Amino acid sequence: MKKTLPAFILLFSIILLLTAKVAEAQKVVIVSLTRTNLERVAADRSMAPWLARGSVGLLNTATAARPAPEHVYVTLGAGSRAMGRESSRLGLNSGEEYAGFSTEEVYRRHLGKAAESRILHLGIAEILRVNKALQHPVQPGLLGDSLREAGKVTAVIGNADTSGPSREAVLFLADSNGQVDLGSVDKSILQADALFPFGWRMDKQRVWQSFQSLYPQADVLLVDWGDLARLDEYKTLLSDEVVQNLESEIYEDISWFLTRVFVELAADDLLILLLPVPPAGENGAGLLGFMAVMGGPFPPGGELTSATTRRPGLAANTDVAPLILDHLDIPVPGNMLGRTIGYGGPTDVAELLQMQAEIDRIFQLRPPLLRTYVFFQIVIVLGALANIFLGIMPGRWFVAPLLGLLTVPLVLLVLPLYTVSKFWGFVVTILAVVIFVFVLQKTGLSLKHKFAAIAVPTSILLVLDLLRDAPWIKASVLGYDPVSGARYYGLGNEYMGVLVGATVLGAAVLLTLLSRRRRMVLPGLALYLFAVLFLIVSPQGGANFGGTVTALVAFLVTLVIAGRFRPGWRSSLSLLAVLFAVAAAALFVNLRVPQDAQSHLGRTLALMEDDGWQALQDVASRKAAMNISLFRYSQWSRAFLAFLGVLTVLFYRPRGMLRDVHRQYPDLAAGFLGIIAGSITAFLVNDSGVVAAATTLLYAGVPIILLTLDIMDKQVKNTAEHK
Repeated sequence: MKKTLPAFILLFSIILLLTAKVAEAQKVVIVSLTRTNLERVAADRSMAPWLARGSVGLLNTATAARPAPEHVYVTLGAGSRAMGRESSRLGLNSGEEYAGFSTEEVYRRHLGKAAESRILHLGIAEILRVNKALQHPVQPGLLGDSLREAGKVTAVIGNADTSGPSREAVLFLADSNGQVDLGSVDKSILQADALFPFGWRMDKQRVWQSFQSLYPQADVLLVDWGDLARLDEYKTLLSDEVVQNLESEIYEDISWFLTRVFVELAADDLLILLLPVPPAGENGAGLLGFMAVMGGPFPPGGELTSATTRRPGLAANTDVAPLILDHLDIPVPGNMLGRTIGYGGPTDVAELLQMQAEIDRIFQLRPPLLRTYVFFQIVIVLGALANIFLGIMPGRWFVAPLLGLLTVPLVLLVLPLYTVSKFWGFVVTILAVVIFVFVLQKTGLSLKHKFAAIAVPTSILLVLDLLRDAPWIKASVLGYDPVSGARYYGLGNEYMGVLVGATVLGAAVLLTLLSRRRRMVLPGLALYLFAVLFLIVSPQGGANFGGTVTALVAFLVTLVIAGRFRPGWRSSLSLLAVLFAVAAAALFVNLRVPQDAQSHLGRTLALMEDDGWQALQDVASRKAAMNISLFRYSQWSRAFLAFLGVLTVLFYRPRGMLRDVHRQYPDLAAGFLGIIAGSITAFLVNDSGVVAAATTLLYAGVPIILLTLDIMDKQVKNTAEHK
């Protein structure tokens, strides 16, 4: 026993040393290239090989302001959309001078505490203050705080200085006190060059020497290669040939540096090539950034994804901080809204460039096409209303245009408009709507059958699309925009309104057409409505809680009226029980799934655990502010008001007209009331409620106008026959 004890201690010590060595090898090195994009980097022969060495993905660059360095780097360091100020530039080395005083003196003046690190950010107090006013969880420096609390060491090398300091990148790793442990961000890392923009460029030898010195000490090391930012700011004064030559030189320097870094890294280290800020003047998908991750679980030829986007080949800038923390086995704070980035399967840069081009085509087509659609909604609806009172032309002349309005969402769902230019997108959409309506008119079907032919396929196709991860919605003009990043998956508010409106209209018209089998049809339709409801709330389906409330109100109102429930305490209790069951199911579904698979509702509930009711208040305030803004500036508010105005007028005039609609089509009337109730609910509970309200109300407003015109035409015909 005495002989084996020393051997056991020796073996245990060796295991500890090996474990410590492995833990020490867990490092993250980030090389940040500001003001360039994937297309430029992929086209350069020095840089292209590096993109094939790791897993790659596009990067949403949205912030709480615009995708500029002063905002992007604060966002990267917060793991949540943040904003900066002009003072974001003020990351200085201790010992530097600022406005006639040492960095340490100015830092103490601003924060009232002594400096403890090599790099100090003098604008951190202002940045913390402006972000407190944002109506979502955001804490600048949260990544730095998390690293410091875990005992990790941070370092930054390089800058993007022009005529003054431009060191926003410090905010990526700085903690909430504005401190980075180690690094060199002053002009000592640059070399004078009279032929380079602003007379300064990165000294690659000094950068390499600094890296060699800091790599053994730092756990997370950021290299801000600022030459591309200097070139981008100065390039309007340069010839195209000079710009191209300088850009090639910069990429050669970066490749030279990466070659040496790559050799130094351990197998478990991560090397991240990050393009976080697009070139000045970009728009559309050109605003998307890019990142390549090498090492660890990220093989060459892979694509990146995250739970934020749930979209292969695309992540968000808020996901970079969770990736770093996750790699270092540090828990991701709840206030960090990003989610860690993972491997999403095989791909290559060519596929990413194609994906970016497709996103850009939809981005460029969306505004003019939707403006045109809304314009025609207003013109046709108000024109039909005027004709009801003035009798300028036969009402049947409005049937085709009004049916066309109902057809557009269905057409925009299935057409692959991401494959064509803006011009052909318009042409193909118009032709598809015209052909669909022409065929529908030639069938000689009644209005009820025509409603069914539009509403039922629209509802079913949207349901099927959601069941297979919504590929049609993601690529539709009425879908969500990965450039703005308001939503990446599930059911956006445009198609949420379409799904609710089309589902209710389809159910009501089927109930009308199959009235003789009412007892069998009504329960079946009720089951379908509740299946759609749970699909909308499901984190793996629609993931839209506002849409769930909208659908619940619309479906219940429709079923209560169509089912001819008599008011009383039993029916009231039954309705309350249904509401409670749906709410409980929504909470259960969102809380039972893993954190990375939670919808916005699940994330809100998780935030409430940390921040209490303040989190819910922030969500409500944000939704109200967004609604007010959209109501003032969105074209959808005009469409919503037009439909609302038409329905209000028809309620009073012609006298008894809506009563006739209700008498002749009681089940359709139940659906119309459900849609109207759902539209109002959508406006109140969604952050872009006016959009959902307008697309929902489309499926009540247009059919009511068509039925009114049809009844009036029949009355005119009957009057003429009696004469």
